Amino acid sequence: MRQRTSIFDALGNSARPRVLAPRGLTLFTVVVAVVFVLMVPNPTLERRAIESRRGDLLTVAYLANLLRTDPDDPALRFALARQQLARNETDAARATLRPLLDSPDPQLRADSHWRDWLSYREAWSRLPDGSPLRPALHKAMLRRLHELAAETWPEDMQVRIAADAFTLGERALGSQTIKALARRPGTRFDAGWYAESARTLLEAGDYRGAAELYLVARKRATSLQARRSHYLAALHTLQAGNLLDEAVTTAERELDDLADDTETLYAVVVLARACGRPDVADRLARRMIRLSLRDQLQRWQLAQAGLDVSLRPTAATAPAGAPGLAFDERIYSLAYDAFLGNRNLADAYRVAESAVRQRPDDLAWRERLAKVAEWHGQPRVALDQWLVLARRDGRRDAWEAVLRLAPGLTDDEALVAALEWDARRQTPDPTRLAAVVATYERLGRVQEALAFLQARAGDKAPAEVLEALEQLAERAGEIDLAIATLGRLEARLGPDPRRAERVVALLMREGRGREAFAALERAKPHTAPGDKAFWRLHADLAAFIEDKPAAQDSYRRVADFDDVTETEFTRYLELVREADPAAAGPVAERAWQRFGQTAQLKRVLDLYAEAGREADIARVLGQLTPAQRRDAEQDARFLAQRGRHHQLAGRRAAARADYQQALALQPRAEGVREALLWMLIDGNDAPTLRNLLARHEDAWAEDEALHDALAAAWQALSRPQRALDRYYTPRLREHRGDFLWMLGYADALEQNGDTDRAWRLREALLQQARRERPADAEPTAAQLDQARRAARLRLARSQNPGDPSHAVLREILRLDRPADAPFSPAARELVLAWFIDQGQIEGVRGFLWHQYGKSLARPLWAETTAALGSADPREAGRLLEQWDERLPRYDRVNLARLAGTPAIAATAAFEAMDLQRDDETSHLQLTEIMLEQADRADLDLAQRQLGSIDESFTGARLDIGLAPRLRLAVELGRVSRQIIDRNYFSALPGLEALAMARLDWQHDDGTTRLAIGRRDSYASYTPVLVEREQRINRQLSVTATLGIDQPATENAALRVAGLRQQAGLGLTLRLSGRDQLNLRFDDYRYSAQNGLPIGRARQTQLEYAHAFRSELSDLIGSAFASSYAFEGGVDTTDPRAVEIKQRLFATTPVDAAALAPSSFKLYGLRLSTNTRHITDYTRALRPFGSVGLLHNSVVGAGYDYSLGLAGSVLGNDHFSALLREDKGGTGTYAKTRQFALHYRYLF
Repeated sequence: MRQRTSIFDALGNSARPRVLAPRGLTLFTVVVAVVFVLMVPNPTLERRAIESRRGDLLTVAYLANLLRTDPDDPALRFALARQQLARNETDAARATLRPLLDSPDPQLRADSHWRDWLSYREAWSRLPDGSPLRPALHKAMLRRLHELAAETWPEDMQVRIAADAFTLGERALGSQTIKALARRPGTRFDAGWYAESARTLLEAGDYRGAAELYLVARKRATSLQARRSHYLAALHTLQAGNLLDEAVTTAERELDDLADDTETLYAVVVLARACGRPDVADRLARRMIRLSLRDQLQRWQLAQAGLDVSLRPTAATAPAGAPGLAFDERIYSLAYDAFLGNRNLADAYRVAESAVRQRPDDLAWRERLAKVAEWHGQPRVALDQWLVLARRDGRRDAWEAVLRLAPGLTDDEALVAALEWDARRQTPDPTRLAAVVATYERLGRVQEALAFLQARAGDKAPAEVLEALEQLAERAGEIDLAIATLGRLEARLGPDPRRAERVVALLMREGRGREAFAALERAKPHTAPGDKAFWRLHADLAAFIEDKPAAQDSYRRVADFDDVTETEFTRYLELVREADPAAAGPVAERAWQRFGQTAQLKRVLDLYAEAGREADIARVLGQLTPAQRRDAEQDARFLAQRGRHHQLAGRRAAARADYQQALALQPRAEGVREALLWMLIDGNDAPTLRNLLARHEDAWAEDEALHDALAAAWQALSRPQRALDRYYTPRLREHRGDFLWMLGYADALEQNGDTDRAWRLREALLQQARRERPADAEPTAAQLDQARRAARLRLARSQNPGDPSHAVLREILRLDRPADAPFSPAARELVLAWFIDQGQIEGVRGFLWHQYGKSLARPLWAETTAALGSADPREAGRLLEQWDERLPRYDRVNLARLAGTPAIAATAAFEAMDLQRDDETSHLQLTEIMLEQADRADLDLAQRQLGSIDESFTGARLDIGLAPRLRLAVELGRVSRQIIDRNYFSALPGLEALAMARLDWQHDDGTTRLAIGRRDSYASYTPVLVEREQRINRQLSVTATLGIDQPATENAALRVAGLRQQAGLGLTLRLSGRDQLNLRFDDYRYSAQNGLPIGRARQTQLEYAHAFRSELSDLIGSAFASSYAFEGGVDTTDPRAVEIKQRLFATTPVDAAALAPSSFKLYGLRLSTNTRHITDYTRALRPFGSVGLLHNSVVGAGYDYSLGLAGSVLGNDHFSALLREDKGGTGTYAKTRQFALHYRYLF
């Protein structure tokens, strides 16, 4: 039997016992289910418990039980903590939250910390104000707040932390929190929030923090205006906090996208200036100006396109037309002040200049420009602006600025305006008066200056005004006014030496020498003995009017001055010599003792020798110191004088030694050779004389002055035939009028045995002398004495044992005047010419030495440039000699050409070409040099229409070089003429043939030209022309012309039958490299070719030329004026005039009076190009021409023009073709036309 193991085993076999009935069991099950339902948390109930804020005990217990069932539910912990805080159970709330403080979930961790912080705040806030627990809890609460702020939380929590910090007075913590939040990337706050936060920080006094938040707000802003507003708010915040450097630094650093915003830059510039940072203001102002101009340009371009961009108005005086760039006063003013504050004068100047250009009527900007221009070193601009201000407003400071600036800028127009204002304002002092006058003069308004002074030169005018008036009148050429003014001064102030000197200067300009001397005589009693200038002038003027006693007295005073010159002593000596020849020697000795010059010593010896005072000569020679003797013995002239003294004293050996030493020093010394010859002749020293002639005759015979002595020497050697053949006969024709020479010739004939011929010659000379003396004249004692002197002169010429030239000179002086009369001016001029011939021009030599001495201190480049630029051949020669191969190769060639040494120039050019074979400049130089030295053959053809006649010319010329500086040209030609107007000419001569020879001689300082020829026209005549061009200095040259029987071309009749004698003087002044002034004076004397006198004319020509372009093709403009004045007329009854009438005008109403030219005045302007190529070589074809406008006083308005072409055909030749037409050019022809061909072949 199976054992039952459970209660369920019996069910199948038997009924089971029941504890509960099924209904009870069901009820039990329901109850248990209800309990279980009640035990499980209800979600709704749970939600209500969590959201409840009442803090009741049931909710706390319920939430605590729930938390125990689920301790990791953060919502339950937060709800329980909230309920606990509501019940003021802060410690329990913190304990509830503590497990969540280190949660890995950031949000959960943040919420737990925040609720933890709230537990502190709630606990503190619920304590009464007087609770003793309140301070400790406040401290703990703040510590907890700082702990929270030290960590990174979500943005909303950071904001709440910052807000609580500000609420609790922790402004620094709040600012730090907000700034940390602002720096956090990816925050979602907008610009407004940051701006508001910045204001909050600003209220808390955190200027830097507020500025940072404004900058963050600027970055979050979307519009330009908002970004500008926040950016500027940040800067102004720093400025308000006196953080000036930070404000400026921040402004530059944070500019970014606002760098192109003009308004922002304007505000920043203002800020930088306010913060004392002019350098930053300067930089930003430059950018602001550029942006402003760019914006204005864009608006202007849009306006040009027709779009309305609301352009601002430009300056009121701007020209009408297209809209101009706008002018922004605000920006320009700020930029100007910024630049000026940073001492950036250049940009300040440009801003002011631009402002004035756009607003020319804005005087404030003109004043700014005037000031900054003056500071910036632009005085010219400053002066212009001050002048505008002064003229518009009459401001004193403006006029004073003009007075300050105008003199330094030599703006005389401005200066004279300012000085006139100053003169109207107050009476000018002498300095201002002189300034006004000087300014008027520089402007060329001399008459206005005179009027200015005359208006102030009344009867009571100060002496200074009269002095100024006199000086100006003198400079203006108003001589009478100047003299009258000086008279007023003398009448008011009395005679004065200085005024007397000025009167003399004025009167002498008028040639009124005696009146001038009278003025000096009036001032003489008021002159101190030591007034050197007065006594010198008195002496010179007395000599000029030939008041010799007065001149001698004044020169005596001058000779006592410590600064007396050799020239003054020489003049005093001449006067003493004329008055008392015996007293001249001591005066000359005094001059020698004063100056110690060998020239004075020689003069002393001459004067003592002339007076026959050999003892005084011996005394003077004995007083010479060894040094003086050594110096004197280096002079051939002194040795000759001492030799003469020894010769007269009988010391012939010493005399011969002196003469020979003199010849050794100066072989061609004048007088020494003659003295030696005469001494040997007088001493009958035939062997020595013969040896001397054998050694030196050939050389000495080249000097014509020695011929008489050489002839006498051969006569003394008994060889008169040689004297006749070499020295008398060849010179017989030129000395036929020389009575004494002819007597010597007769003596030589007689000595040669031709007694009859000598006798006939003497007889003829005697009859000639009787014819020349009046028949009723009887010889007086004076004439007999003069005859004795003539005899002595003859003996001196044949046997004088001293210096024959000087001795003869003394005799000539004696024969030129009566025995008791003073020397004539001609004799004095002869003496002066003799000294010049001796080469005693120490002043000129000293000047040349001084000039060359100064040039040694110049650098080489400056010397070569100056020499070439000034065309100074002497300086060029000196440089070439001194430096030669060390000169630059181009300069070396040019200097050699300028110095007139073409051979050296060619050598230098060849050397340069040898070194630099491909150097085009050297090749060109060599080509030009060879062309200059080449011989030339020219052919000229010309056809001229001259009104009443036509003229054809054909000519050929050969020009060859005889020496490097000497050229000879020979020309042959003919002129044929044809009558056009039969009412003028009835007949013309046949062909006019001409032959000319011309010699050109170049010197270091000029050129000499000599031309002579033969022309067969109406009659045959021989024209001769001498011309000398002399360079005075590098700017000035003078040309003197003398022509005899030159062809006359003033009218048609003169061209056919006239000629003229010409004397002319021309001056050329080179004002600069481009400007030249030419002035010429000519005097003509006209006659017909048959000798009929016609008259005289004077012509003055003035021309100013300016080279607008000096390179090829050149362009030269000129203005010219000419005055031609004819005087005289033709005597038509003269047989020669009748002959001309019959030959030229037989059937016309015209007679020989047609030969007389007409007077006229001519003015004109001319423009020309390449006209030098009419004759100058050019390889390329070059056109040339000129055009001029004329006004002639005879025919009125006129013109001239010329056209032509020049070039080369074969390379070594030159041709030119010219067409020229003229109307009114001379006042004679209504119209002339010329066509000319020129061809030159170089070989």
